[in-house]
Amino acid sequence: MTPAFASVSSGRRAALVVGVANGRSLGWAAARSLLSRGYDVAVTYQSDRFRKGVEALVQAEDEALRSAGTAADGGGGGPSIDCVPCDVSCDDSVRALFAERLPALWEVGTGRPRRLDALVHSVAHASADAMKDGTLLSTERGDFSAAHDISAYSLLLLARHGLPLLSAGGASAPSCASSSSITALTYLGSTRAVPNYNVMGPAKASLEAIVRGLALELGVDAHRVRANAVSAGPVGTLAAR
Repeated sequence: MTPAFASVSSGRRAALVVGVANGRSLGWAAARSLLSRGYDVAVTYQSDRFRKGVEALVQAEDEALRSAGTAADGGGGGPSIDCVPCDVSCDDSVRALFAERLPALWEVGTGRPRRLDALVHSVAHASADAMKDGTLLSTERGDFSAAHDISAYSLLLLARHGLPLLSAGGASAPSCASSSSITALTYLGSTRAVPNYNVMGPAKASLEAIVRGLALELGVDAHRVRANAVSAGPVGTLAAR
Protein backbone atom coordinates (compact mmCIF):
# COMPACT_ATOMS: atom_id res chain seq x y z
CA MET A 1 0.00 0.00 0.00
CA THR A 2 1.43 3.36 -1.02
CA PRO A 3 1.88 5.68 1.99
CA ALA A 4 0.34 9.11 2.20
CA PHE A 5 3.16 11.55 1.72
CA ALA A 6 3.88 14.58 3.83
CA SER A 7 4.28 17.92 2.15
CA VAL A 8 6.73 20.56 3.29
CA SER A 9 5.98 24.22 3.61
CA SER A 10 8.73 25.14 1.16
CA GLY A 11 7.25 22.94 -1.54
CA ARG A 12 10.76 21.76 -2.44
CA ARG A 13 11.44 18.37 -3.91
CA ALA A 14 13.80 15.83 -2.36
CA ALA A 15 16.60 13.92 -4.09
CA LEU A 16 18.94 11.12 -3.06
CA VAL A 17 22.33 10.63 -4.73
CA VAL A 18 23.88 7.26 -3.95
CA GLY A 19 27.62 6.81 -4.36
CA VAL A 20 29.59 9.99 -3.65
CA ALA A 21 33.25 9.27 -2.95
CA ASN A 22 34.97 12.63 -3.46
CA GLY A 23 34.68 16.00 -5.13
CA ARG A 24 35.41 14.55 -8.57
CA SER A 25 32.58 12.02 -8.39
CA LEU A 26 29.86 12.25 -11.00
CA GLY A 27 27.47 11.77 -8.10
CA TRP A 28 28.76 14.94 -6.45
CA ALA A 29 28.26 16.89 -9.68
CA ALA A 30 24.70 15.51 -9.84
CA ALA A 31 24.06 16.53 -6.23
CA ARG A 32 25.21 20.11 -6.86
CA SER A 33 23.10 20.29 -10.01
CA LEU A 34 20.01 19.18 -8.09
CA LEU A 35 20.75 21.75 -5.38
CA SER A 36 20.93 24.49 -8.01
CA ARG A 37 17.44 23.47 -9.10
CA GLY A 38 16.04 23.83 -5.60
CA TYR A 39 16.05 20.21 -4.42
CA ASP A 40 16.81 19.19 -0.86
CA VAL A 41 19.59 16.64 -1.41
CA ALA A 42 20.97 13.73 0.57
CA VAL A 43 24.14 12.00 -0.62
CA THR A 44 25.49 8.68 0.56
CA TYR A 45 29.01 7.44 1.16
CA GLN A 46 29.89 3.77 1.26
CA SER A 47 31.95 3.44 4.45
CA ASP A 48 34.03 5.21 7.07
CA ARG A 49 36.86 5.34 4.54
CA PHE A 50 34.91 8.00 2.65
CA ARG A 51 32.98 9.59 5.51
CA LYS A 52 35.29 12.46 6.42
CA GLY A 53 35.89 13.51 2.84
CA VAL A 54 32.19 13.51 1.93
CA GLU A 55 31.22 15.24 5.17
CA ALA A 56 33.73 18.00 4.38
CA LEU A 57 32.25 18.45 0.90
CA VAL A 58 28.72 18.62 2.30
CA GLN A 59 29.68 21.04 5.05
CA ALA A 60 31.38 23.41 2.60
CA GLU A 61 28.40 23.26 0.24
CA ASP A 62 25.96 23.80 3.09
CA GLU A 63 27.87 26.85 4.29
CA ALA A 64 27.82 28.27 0.76
CA LEU A 65 24.08 27.68 0.53
CA ARG A 66 23.46 29.36 3.88
CA SER A 67 25.60 32.32 2.90
CA ALA A 68 23.74 32.72 -0.38
CA GLY A 69 20.41 32.34 1.41
CA THR A 70 21.31 34.98 3.95
CA ALA A 71 22.14 37.43 1.21
CA ALA A 72 19.07 36.62 -0.84
CA ASP A 73 16.22 36.03 1.58
CA GLY A 74 17.35 36.59 5.13
CA GLY A 75 18.72 33.11 5.64
CA GLY A 76 15.60 30.96 5.35
CA GLY A 77 13.87 28.78 2.82
CA GLY A 78 16.86 27.59 0.80
CA PRO A 79 17.62 24.02 -0.24
CA SER A 80 19.60 21.75 2.07
CA ILE A 81 22.26 19.08 1.65
CA ASP A 82 23.18 16.27 4.04
CA CYS A 83 25.04 12.97 3.91
CA VAL A 84 24.29 9.51 5.28
CA PRO A 85 26.07 6.14 5.07
CA CYS A 86 24.93 3.37 2.76
CA ASP A 87 26.84 0.25 1.77
CA VAL A 88 25.03 -1.04 -1.32
CA SER A 89 26.69 -4.45 -0.91
CA CYS A 90 24.67 -4.92 2.31
CA ASP A 91 20.91 -5.45 2.12
CA ASP A 92 20.38 -4.24 5.68
CA SER A 93 22.25 -1.01 5.00
CA VAL A 94 20.05 -0.22 2.00
CA ARG A 95 16.89 -1.09 3.92
CA ALA A 96 17.96 1.17 6.79
CA LEU A 97 18.65 4.01 4.37
CA PHE A 98 15.03 4.23 3.26
CA ALA A 99 13.28 2.97 6.39
CA GLU A 100 15.29 4.90 8.99
CA ARG A 101 17.97 7.31 7.83
CA LEU A 102 16.07 9.33 5.22
CA PRO A 103 12.87 9.64 7.32
CA ALA A 104 14.99 10.84 10.27
CA LEU A 105 16.90 13.27 8.06
CA TRP A 106 13.79 14.78 6.50
CA GLU A 107 11.48 14.67 9.51
CA VAL A 108 8.53 16.97 8.90
CA GLY A 109 6.63 16.26 12.11
CA THR A 110 3.55 14.68 10.54
CA GLY A 111 4.26 10.99 11.06
CA ARG A 112 4.13 10.49 7.30
CA PRO A 113 7.18 9.93 5.09
CA ARG A 114 8.40 12.66 2.83
CA ARG A 115 8.27 11.73 -0.82
CA LEU A 116 11.52 11.07 -2.67
CA ASP A 117 11.31 12.79 -6.06
CA ALA A 118 14.64 11.70 -7.53
CA LEU A 119 17.04 8.81 -6.96
CA VAL A 120 20.44 8.99 -8.65
CA HIS A 121 22.50 5.79 -8.84
CA SER A 122 26.18 6.73 -9.11
CA VAL A 123 27.72 3.45 -8.01
CA ALA A 124 30.34 1.42 -9.86
CA HIS A 125 33.17 -0.76 -8.64
CA ALA A 126 35.53 -3.41 -9.90
CA SER A 127 38.60 -4.78 -8.17
CA ALA A 128 41.98 -3.27 -8.99
CA ASP A 129 43.14 -6.66 -10.30
CA ALA A 130 40.31 -6.71 -12.81
CA MET A 131 41.00 -3.18 -14.05
CA LYS A 132 44.62 -2.16 -13.65
CA ASP A 133 46.90 -3.88 -16.16
CA GLY A 134 44.22 -6.52 -16.62
CA THR A 135 42.10 -7.75 -19.51
CA LEU A 136 38.52 -8.87 -19.86
CA LEU A 137 39.76 -12.32 -20.83
CA SER A 138 41.67 -12.70 -17.56
CA THR A 139 38.76 -11.67 -15.30
CA GLU A 140 38.29 -14.07 -12.41
CA ARG A 141 34.83 -15.34 -11.44
CA GLY A 142 34.83 -13.52 -8.11
CA ASP A 143 35.83 -10.19 -9.67
CA PHE A 144 33.14 -10.57 -12.34
CA SER A 145 30.45 -11.29 -9.74
CA ALA A 146 31.55 -8.43 -7.48
CA ALA A 147 31.52 -5.90 -10.33
CA HIS A 148 27.96 -6.87 -11.29
CA ASP A 149 26.79 -6.97 -7.68
CA ILE A 150 28.01 -3.46 -6.82
CA SER A 151 27.55 -1.78 -10.20
CA ALA A 152 24.25 -3.31 -11.36
CA TYR A 153 22.36 -5.32 -8.75
CA SER A 154 22.64 -2.38 -6.36
CA LEU A 155 20.20 -0.46 -8.57
CA LEU A 156 17.58 -3.20 -8.16
CA LEU A 157 18.10 -3.18 -4.41
CA LEU A 158 17.81 0.61 -4.15
CA ALA A 159 14.69 0.67 -6.34
CA ARG A 160 13.02 -2.08 -4.32
CA HIS A 161 13.56 -0.48 -0.94
CA GLY A 162 13.07 3.07 -2.21
CA LEU A 163 9.83 2.40 -4.08
CA PRO A 164 7.51 3.25 -1.15
CA LEU A 165 9.06 6.74 -1.05
CA LEU A 166 9.32 7.13 -4.83
CA SER A 167 5.83 6.01 -5.82
CA ALA A 168 3.53 8.82 -6.90
CA GLY A 169 0.52 7.00 -5.48
CA GLY A 170 -1.05 5.71 -8.67
CA ALA A 171 -4.60 6.56 -9.67
CA SER A 172 -5.42 7.78 -6.17
CA ALA A 173 -2.80 10.53 -6.35
CA PRO A 174 -3.81 14.10 -7.17
CA SER A 175 -3.77 14.88 -10.88
CA CYS A 176 -1.04 17.43 -10.27
CA ALA A 177 1.30 14.85 -8.75
CA SER A 178 4.32 14.44 -11.00
CA SER A 179 6.22 11.22 -11.37
CA SER A 180 9.44 10.53 -9.53
CA SER A 181 12.61 9.47 -11.31
CA ILE A 182 15.41 6.95 -11.06
CA THR A 183 18.57 7.87 -12.96
CA ALA A 184 21.57 5.57 -13.31
CA LEU A 185 24.96 6.78 -14.53
CA THR A 186 26.47 4.61 -17.25
CA TYR A 187 29.16 4.76 -19.94
CA LEU A 188 29.75 3.99 -23.61
CA GLY A 189 31.67 0.87 -22.61
CA SER A 190 28.32 -0.85 -22.08
CA THR A 191 27.71 -1.05 -25.84
CA ARG A 192 31.20 -0.72 -27.35
CA ALA A 193 34.55 -2.30 -26.63
CA VAL A 194 36.65 0.33 -24.85
CA PRO A 195 40.33 -0.37 -24.15
CA ASN A 196 41.07 -0.97 -20.45
CA TYR A 197 37.38 -0.82 -19.46
CA ASN A 198 37.51 -4.59 -19.00
CA VAL A 199 34.88 -6.09 -16.67
CA MET A 200 33.07 -2.77 -16.25
CA GLY A 201 31.74 -3.09 -19.81
CA PRO A 202 29.58 -6.13 -19.03
CA ALA A 203 28.65 -4.62 -15.65
CA LYS A 204 27.36 -1.40 -17.26
CA ALA A 205 25.50 -3.44 -19.88
CA SER A 206 23.81 -5.28 -17.03
CA LEU A 207 22.97 -1.96 -15.37
CA GLU A 208 21.33 -0.63 -18.53
CA ALA A 209 19.28 -3.81 -18.95
CA ILE A 210 18.05 -3.35 -15.38
CA VAL A 211 17.10 0.26 -16.14
CA ARG A 212 14.99 -0.88 -19.10
CA GLY A 213 13.28 -3.50 -16.95
CA LEU A 214 12.56 -0.99 -14.18
CA ALA A 215 11.17 1.49 -16.70
CA LEU A 216 8.72 -1.19 -17.82
CA GLU A 217 7.73 -2.33 -14.32
CA LEU A 218 7.62 1.03 -12.53
CA GLY A 219 6.17 3.23 -15.25
CA VAL A 220 2.66 1.85 -14.71
CA ASP A 221 -0.05 3.90 -13.02
CA ALA A 222 0.43 2.06 -9.72
CA HIS A 223 3.86 3.69 -9.34
CA ARG A 224 4.54 6.22 -12.08
CA VAL A 225 8.30 6.18 -11.58
CA ARG A 226 10.52 6.99 -14.55
CA ALA A 227 13.80 5.09 -14.99
CA ASN A 228 16.62 6.23 -17.27
CA ALA A 229 20.35 5.80 -17.76
CA VAL A 230 22.63 8.71 -18.60
CA SER A 231 26.12 8.48 -20.05
CA ALA A 232 28.22 11.49 -19.13
CA GLY A 233 31.06 10.66 -21.50
CA PRO A 234 34.75 10.74 -20.51
CA VAL A 235 35.09 12.76 -17.32
CA GLY A 236 38.21 13.23 -15.20
CA THR A 237 37.05 11.29 -12.15
CA LEU A 238 39.60 9.53 -9.96
CA ALA A 239 38.33 6.18 -11.26
CA ALA A 240 38.89 7.28 -14.85
CA ARG A 241 42.37 8.54 -14.06
